[in-house]
Amino acid sequence: MLPRPFPGNRLPLGGVCAVLVGVFYLATIRDGQDWPDDFSQYIQHALNIAEGAPYATTGYLYNPHNPGIGPRTYPPGFPLLLAPVIKAFGLDFRPMKVLVVGFFVGALLMIAALFRGDLPPPYLAALVLALGLNPFFWEFKDQVLSDIPFLFFVLLSLYLFTRASGADGSGRRATMLAVLAGAAAYVSYATRVVGIVLVPCFIAHDLIRTRRIGRQTVLAGGAFVALAGAQYLLWVRDSSYFDPFTGGVAGIGHNIVAYLRSFSELWENGFSDALRKAAFLAASALAAVGYARSLRRHVAVVQLFPWLYLAPVIAWPSFQGIRFLIPIIPFYFYYGLLGIRETDAAVERRWGRKHLVLATLLAGVLVSYAGRYSALSFGPPAEGIAKRESAQLFEFVRDSTAQTDVLVFSRPRVLALFTGRRVSGGYRPSDPCELWRYLSEIGAAYLVTGPEPDVWNADAVYLRGFVSRFEPEFRPVMANADFGVYRILGNPCEPSGVPPVH
Repeated sequence: MLPRPFPGNRLPLGGVCAVLVGVFYLATIRDGQDWPDDFSQYIQHALNIAEGAPYATTGYLYNPHNPGIGPRTYPPGFPLLLAPVIKAFGLDFRPMKVLVVGFFVGALLMIAALFRGDLPPPYLAALVLALGLNPFFWEFKDQVLSDIPFLFFVLLSLYLFTRASGADGSGRRATMLAVLAGAAAYVSYATRVVGIVLVPCFIAHDLIRTRRIGRQTVLAGGAFVALAGAQYLLWVRDSSYFDPFTGGVAGIGHNIVAYLRSFSELWENGFSDALRKAAFLAASALAAVGYARSLRRHVAVVQLFPWLYLAPVIAWPSFQGIRFLIPIIPFYFYYGLLGIRETDAAVERRWGRKHLVLATLLAGVLVSYAGRYSALSFGPPAEGIAKRESAQLFEFVRDSTAQTDVLVFSRPRVLALFTGRRVSGGYRPSDPCELWRYLSEIGAAYLVTGPEPDVWNADAVYLRGFVSRFEPEFRPVMANADFGVYRILGNPCEPSGVPPVH
């Protein structure tokens, strides 16, 4: 029998806080979806599953010159979760967002379960509230993306492995927990490929603590390999995930600085940038104190996972912003609470005041959050697929192009989803003839500009300049405030290999 995440029959304070956060999120779901188009590929995969179509048939034409747009296919974990929702409700984004919110509440409950042995109830409740009410997560809940389900499955795997490691190594319970930990690690991997770091995390845990790989880790790793191998052999596999590395890894130093800057967005307050930086530095100092305190007791998977996860993220050639840091945010807050507890203990010994530091800092955090919320819109995104201009683009492409036509657009996957056409992304070569050659290779009939400048999009800026430079080679067939659709008439690089001077 699995150990219950919470002792007794009553949901403890941290769990109650997680449920209340979920109620707040559900009550404030916003309509619409903004332009970064990862969501559309997940939805198309889910549609294929729901309709029994081939998984990889998405209409998205992968551009090997611009792998940063996205791989040919995404892992099947999140589409499998979306498929029954889409089967029941169609392309209604609100039920999909409800699914994401459900996984976020599940992640908060897993956080309360994973850390309840290290934090007393007031600190555990503060951890759940500080995470759940953070404006970044509140905004992110409206994104139909795999990041929040991935966070849940990572936490579930770590929780199960922790329980397996603490159980009798030869008992049935330990065996079941270890196998389930490996299965949860596989589901993490099937949701986002970087979940593969969980297995090295288990191995490192054993080697550091006992200098050998234990039975539980062998079972967890075996379950992971069996399930991942079955997926690879029988269903979804795609090597294009590693195409971004053809040019080498990222500038490590540059990425570290960029991710530190993006991490500080957790402390946006709506008023003062200086206060944001000060809050980030103070919280990071407390997290460092808490991490050092935890190392004095023992080394566990919760101490190893953040570093093993960050390694491939920092090495990834394209910077992905705070979204890629979501799996380590709970650990950052957890170690910060450990640091606060250490400081609170010193204050209590000196002045006899219990939880004084916790109450003071939590009040400051809530004031900061309130400031940020006051600057946010509770309505749909100002830009995105629900705008009138976007709807006009989708309607024009559906009604005025042939099903066999190939288009090029800076957000290819969303155009493919909403029009049923084959669409590729462009890229930004220094020699424009290279782009002309690519357009010829894929038989592109139309080029679409936008959305920009309201939505900053370097690929869209390049395509707009490309059309302006070779204006005689394009015939405008549709335009509005955000988009232009151009029929491609010829290729000026074909005769001589040198574009004409206009």
